[in-house]
Amino acid sequence: MPVARWAIYIDLEGSSRIYASDEAHFFKSADALMDGICRIGSLACPETPDRIFVHQTGGDGFVIVSELAQRTPDMPIAIAVVLMQMVLAAGSLAKAGISQGTFADVSGCFPTLARYPEDGRGRRRLGRGLMTLFPVMGTALINSHRLATRRPRGARLAVDAAMMAQPQDGVVVSYTENDLIVVDWLHTRTGVMDEVIAKTSIHLPSTAELQERLVAYVAETGESTDEDWRHNTLCLNGCHPRTSAP
Repeated sequence: MPVARWAIYIDLEGSSRIYASDEAHFFKSADALMDGICRIGSLACPETPDRIFVHQTGGDGFVIVSELAQRTPDMPIAIAVVLMQMVLAAGSLAKAGISQGTFADVSGCFPTLARYPEDGRGRRRLGRGLMTLFPVMGTALINSHRLATRRPRGARLAVDAAMMAQPQDGVVVSYTENDLIVVDWLHTRTGVMDEVIAKTSIHLPSTAELQERLVAYVAETGESTDEDWRHNTLCLNGCHPRTSAP
């Protein structure tokens, strides 16, 4: 039976708007996200059984999958929080979902591909054109993406409730539903986070500075972003008292 591995789906918020108005800003933020992922994979999780496997799912999205199943969500929460804080430090916001499931190379599931030769770089020749394929799939990606994109909307970190049977030390929970727990990624600080930061030499602003940046970013969006998104992005990350559920 396939092993259920944890997965983080993370992407930039408002990337289409940012890219259209300021490409340099978009690439700076996307590069900060990529830098964090590469540092964590190379320096904090370099060997079995802690390796991570990362696939870009679009211009600004990544799925990060564990090598093996793990009993607690300590590591994926630590990774997601560090990455979301890095993106904020770079001037943008991210949303993320953490879940678990299967994950595998599915390129062999498409017999049509046997008729089209590879170019040696994972692409298929279509005459003088090319087809680039996303070779992996599984419930780990499907579930984490679903949690990242469902309500409540906002720059928030959602975790599969089935993975958090017990409260984790240092994890600040801001909202719960039957199958979803929202973690305040601005104020969460765990021992695993400290280990990741120490191993990778990632430098993050203080919590107070990150909070100022988040409030300023939301204020700058003005009416270009809907009220629910602005409200949830602030409330679910402890930036002002929450008076009602999202």
